[in-house]
Amino acid sequence: MTSTLQGLPEGAATTLHECWPHLPWHRAHEAHGAFHSVLILPGAAVIRVRTGADHRSLTHREASTASMLAAAGLRVPGALGDGVGTAQWTAHRYEVVDGAAFTPRSWQKDRGLILSLLEQWRGTAAAHPELRASLPPPRHWCGGEEWPRIAHRLTADSPDIASLARTRIESLLKMEAGAEHALVHGDFGPHNILLAAEDGAPWLIDTDNAAWADPALDIAPLLASYAAEDLAADFSDTMMQRAIAHRRTLSLQVAAAAAARGDTELVTHALGNFRRRVLTEPGW
Repeated sequence: MTSTLQGLPEGAATTLHECWPHLPWHRAHEAHGAFHSVLILPGAAVIRVRTGADHRSLTHREASTASMLAAAGLRVPGALGDGVGTAQWTAHRYEVVDGAAFTPRSWQKDRGLILSLLEQWRGTAAAHPELRASLPPPRHWCGGEEWPRIAHRLTADSPDIASLARTRIESLLKMEAGAEHALVHGDFGPHNILLAAEDGAPWLIDTDNAAWADPALDIAPLLASYAAEDLAADFSDTMMQRAIAHRRTLSLQVAAAAAARGDTELVTHALGNFRRRVLTEPGW
């Protein structure tokens, strides 16, 4: 999901130049995350700029999480130094990975790499039990425990959609309550995998949603790239059921996070996706 708020906040470029004059600004190019503006300075850093409600605390938490995961030995870009910002926005620097985006193929061709990544994260959780107490709870990025109430408020103008949203959220929470939680990336999948240019090793980027949560959270995004029946050969029935339940509510999670940022266009887009799927796709 791409942000609809394009471009850096007003005055941010000048402030960033002044705060980090040593960076190779002549090589910078802009990209866009779901809830960040992104500046990539090849060979030096990736700068992520956040606006919206609680931008300072969210930026600090994202940087802290990235640093914890990198310190635990996971191949993720760690945070660099301290953040900077104004009352309207906060920015932080991260390590840049010199590599190529991973392009999904078939599950049979990709399963080895993806299962290996998932196993690395599960193994890291076992080796670093302190992560359990340090990482945020599930769906912190879209409101945490408040997310169901936010989703209900956002869908209140359409009673039929509100009822369908409530049913799917309640079903997810019920299934999730019986799951044993673990370390999850939170936005796992080919779209966040980079293959390092040096040795081809896979790295996971965008660790903002990392949490101690239901491991089915990391299976759910795979459903966008691979058929459920193919994934079912490697994951249990209950895991797949929860993954599908997570995916069915993803648009509602995006809408809640967008509302917090003040991105009304993305709220409308996300709720439109939810409406379209529940009304036109059997079993959604």
